[in-house]
Amino acid sequence: MSARSPGAFYVNVDDDGALVLRGQLDIGTIQDLQDKIDDVMVPGVAIVLDMAQLTFLDSSAIHCFIKTCQVTGHRVVLRNATPAVRRVLELADAKAEPEAWMFEVA
Repeated sequence: MSARSPGAFYVNVDDDGALVLRGQLDIGTIQDLQDKIDDVMVPGVAIVLDMAQLTFLDSSAIHCFIKTCQVTGHRVVLRNATPAVRRVLELADAKAEPEAWMFEVA
């Protein structure tokens, strides 16, 4: 089993079904998240992402959230977003049509 570097991205499914994100989510790692979303997605059911341990995201994440919203028919629920991640998403939220995500504090 290899050790993960602090900035490496990985995603696990929590006991309540939320996807727990850790590390940096960017163009190089977005497919890992998309694959996991595809594994657990049920049309008509919101996807919950716990972002407490996410240190960075870029526009590829925003596109992923929009796509997920369109497929499920629900906003992506972003739980425990860090201030840095929240700021990026708040800036992008004004441009997202329709709103593709919502913040939730667990």
